[in-house]
Amino acid sequence: MYIAHMPNTANPATPPQSATARSLSPSTPDATPRRPQTPTHASPTTQATNLKRPASYESLIPKTPKVSKLTATPVVPSPAARRRDPHLTQTPDLPRDSGRVFVFGNGEIGQLGLGEDVVEKKKPFPLRTLEAEDVVDVVAGGLHTVAITKEGKLWSWGCNDQSALGRSGEETFPGLVENLEGVHIVKVACGGSITAALSREGKVYCWGTYRASDGQLGFSYDADVQTVPTLFQPLAKTTVVDIVAGADHLLALTSQGEVYGWGNGQQNQLGRRIIERRKTNGLIPERLRLKSIVKLGTGGYHSFAVDADGRLWTWGLNNYYQCGLTDQEGGGHDVVIKPTVVSALEGLGRIAQVTGGTHHSIVLMEDGEMYGFGRADWGQLGLDMATMDEVAEVGMDLVPAANTASPPAGADMEVESDGGSSIATTPAALIKRAVRMPTRLLSRPDNVVEIDVGSYHNLARTQDGTAYAWGFGETFALGNGEERDEFVPVRVEGQKIQGGKVVALAAGGQHSVLVVKDVDEELNSFAKVRLS
Repeated sequence: MYIAHMPNTANPATPPQSATARSLSPSTPDATPRRPQTPTHASPTTQATNLKRPASYESLIPKTPKVSKLTATPVVPSPAARRRDPHLTQTPDLPRDSGRVFVFGNGEIGQLGLGEDVVEKKKPFPLRTLEAEDVVDVVAGGLHTVAITKEGKLWSWGCNDQSALGRSGEETFPGLVENLEGVHIVKVACGGSITAALSREGKVYCWGTYRASDGQLGFSYDADVQTVPTLFQPLAKTTVVDIVAGADHLLALTSQGEVYGWGNGQQNQLGRRIIERRKTNGLIPERLRLKSIVKLGTGGYHSFAVDADGRLWTWGLNNYYQCGLTDQEGGGHDVVIKPTVVSALEGLGRIAQVTGGTHHSIVLMEDGEMYGFGRADWGQLGLDMATMDEVAEVGMDLVPAANTASPPAGADMEVESDGGSSIATTPAALIKRAVRMPTRLLSRPDNVVEIDVGSYHNLARTQDGTAYAWGFGETFALGNGEERDEFVPVRVEGQKIQGGKVVALAAGGQHSVLVVKDVDEELNSFAKVRLS
C-alpha cells in the first residue's frame, strides 16, 4: 500500500495486532502463542514495510506514535454549540428475539466455546451448551465471547489469561459471569483483554486489564487485573447509556450526550494526549470536548462519535487512513490527536452505526448504504475489485521485482522463522492497500440493519435475518466453508442454520458468532398472538 506521507524506516517495529494471539504475561516475551497464521500489519509510524509475525502479545500492540514529527495541526471544527435535549439518549433495551448460538472460525484458544478439542469450524455450528438459555445478543473480543440472555445475565468463553471472562473455571465452554447477581445487563463491550457491561440503570461494570506497547498497563491504579466484574467507580454517579471497546480502550456515552474515554491512550484513541512516562493516566476516565453525542464507535486503536446533527467525529490511529479524513483535516498524519469531523460523509444521510477493525472502518447509514475506508489488503472494506482499482492506494515496499503483481485474494502467506520473529515473504503479505476516503459499497446486500467488525473481517445482518460476511477468510471466520478472502459481502450459509433468522451477530479476531431464531418458532408465536 502506498501512503502519501511515508517515513523512512529500514527497521520497522514489530507490527501491532488488535487481538489475534493469546494474551501472554510480559515476563514471557518470547513465548509463542498457540494460534493460526493470521495477517499482521505495520506499526503506527510505519505504513508500507514487510510484515513480521510477532512472538508475543506485547509485540501485537502498536508502539507509541511520535507525534512530535507532525508538521501541521489537524483542522478541528468547533463542537456543536448547543444541546437540543438535555437527555439525548437512554439506556438501550435488550433485543426482543432470542435464539440459538452458532459459532464458526478458529477456536484454538477456546473462542468457539466447543471445548479444547475443537479448534476450527468452517461453517456455523450450534453451541449446544447454551440451548437452554434465552440468548438475545452476542459480543466478541479478540479471543473471547460474551452472550447476553433475556434476563440480562452473561455467559462467557475463550481466552481468560487476563480475566476477560469475568469468572473462574473452564474457559473453552460457556460459563456464567460472576459477581453480577441482581444486576440486569443490557449491553456488553469486549476488547483484547478488557470487558465492560452496562446495566439497565446506566451503571458500568468492568473486568480484565488493558495492555500497552510494552506490556500490561493495568486495570486501575490499585489493580493490575480485575478478575470479576466490579462497578466502575469513576462513573458510578453518572448515567451511562452506551459503551464501546477498542483493543485496549473504552468509551462511554452519558445521558447528557457527553463522552468519556479511558484505557490505553498511546495512539490518541482517548482523544487526549497521554505522556509516555505517565501512560497510566489513561486509566482515569476524562470527558472529551464533544457535545450532543448520540452514538459511539471504535476500531482497534481509533474512535468515533456521532453528534445530534449527524456529524461523524473521529480520532486516534490513522496509519492506514482508517479515520477517513482529508489532508486538510489531518488525514495525512499517522494519528489524529483531537476529535475531527469526517467531512466526506456530510450530506450523505444519517448514520445508523459506525465501527472499525484493526486498521479499517465501516459506516452503516440509516438507508442501508455502507461506506468503507482504511486498510483493504484482505477485502475488509467490502469494495469490488473495479472500485479497488480506482480508489485504493497500493505500496509494494521490499517486494522483489518478480513478485510485484497483486496476489489473488486469499493467497497464503509463507513464513520464515527468524528466532523471536517470523517474516512473511510472499506478495500477499507485502503488498498493502488502503482507501483514503469513505467509499460506498456497490455490492452491498439490501436492507442491512446491523454490522459488526472483527480484526480483519466484517458481518452484516439484513432485515429478513440473513447474515453476510466479507474480508479475511483464512481462519474460516466468514462462515462460507472456504479458506479464502471475500472482497464483497457473501451470504453466510450452512445446513444447520437453514430456515433460521439471524437476530444478532458478532465478529471477533478470528471467529464469528450468530444468534439464530427458528422460523417455525416465530410462526407459531405469531399464530398464538392472532388466536388470542
